[in-house]
Amino acid sequence: MRFRSLFCPAVRSTVLLSALTATVFALEIPADDRRIVYEGRTQVTADHRMRLGYPGIAVHLRASARSLALHANASSDTVYFDVIVDGAAPALWHVPKGEAVTPLYHALPNGEHRVELIRRTESWEGTCDVLGWQADGGEIEAGPALPARKLLFIGDSVTCGQGTEPQRAKEVANPIRANARLAFGPRLARTFGAQCHLVAYGGRGLIRDWQGNRTTTTAPQFYELALPDDPASAWDHARYVPDAIGVALGTNDFSRGIPDQNEFVNAYVEFVRKLQRDAPHAAILLIDSPILNDGPGEPPKRSALSAFLDEVVAKVRSPQVTHARIRHYAGAPDDAHPTGDDHAGIAAELAPAIRAALHW
Repeated sequence: MRFRSLFCPAVRSTVLLSALTATVFALEIPADDRRIVYEGRTQVTADHRMRLGYPGIAVHLRASARSLALHANASSDTVYFDVIVDGAAPALWHVPKGEAVTPLYHALPNGEHRVELIRRTESWEGTCDVLGWQADGGEIEAGPALPARKLLFIGDSVTCGQGTEPQRAKEVANPIRANARLAFGPRLARTFGAQCHLVAYGGRGLIRDWQGNRTTTTAPQFYELALPDDPASAWDHARYVPDAIGVALGTNDFSRGIPDQNEFVNAYVEFVRKLQRDAPHAAILLIDSPILNDGPGEPPKRSALSAFLDEVVAKVRSPQVTHARIRHYAGAPDDAHPTGDDHAGIAAELAPAIRAALHW
């Protein structure tokens, strides 16, 4: 087992880090302790691990301990979270590959401390198994009650929040660029005081992935899973019945050209009916792609997707299912993904549709 330090200037003054090798974590709290609140899809294992695979999963807890650490096992070295301690500015926080104990805060004054962890990185960047929580004294208190309102967003890398952070490295896929907390779905949840689940996977679509591959898991398939890359991790939809569902699919299906209209529309209709089966009273918004555009000399992908979504709505014939129209967003000069400011714009465009459908 390793101890890893938290090197983040944004929170050094708050967490007061010192040599962690001198810290004695006297208290071990199981990962599935009922006082710890998980928001988002998780899987609980027989040995009491909490497995996290989707972006945007949030963990809420309160502790009277002066120091607190997470005991976890990440499947890759690209699992990042935002950590918020006592309402301070969010700080980038890395969970190293393999089993490790990683500090959340250290040597804070006595008293209650509020901690929130939000997974930033995408589904394809690995799972994080929470093995437990360690404290050097004090106790874990009951976490906050989650809001009664519930939102679900299904999609691809845009829904994951890829590109929401400024470019800090040459690689567009650098995990520091992805921040699900800044994506349009969590922004809308904060606007409406709602819970939020993101069921999204970069590069995947409704019927194929961005390379045109039909053998990878598509949205209707990973929608059924607690962990997007584990076909054995069936998700129980009764655990979370949303008031509204936003579906943002099509960008990757159209990456290699406009797909067959009948195939795409029929698959979308089937998926919407599956959503209606699991959440019969939910408002369902079929969201335009913010990336697709009708460029000069190129196939009219944006217009085609819009027409396909209109046909899906017409075939479903339900007042709860609408086409949520949003404009094209240019993204950054070196990355077509919408920026953080773009996601704020997307959320602002979608908010009236949700408010009208739910009277929030």
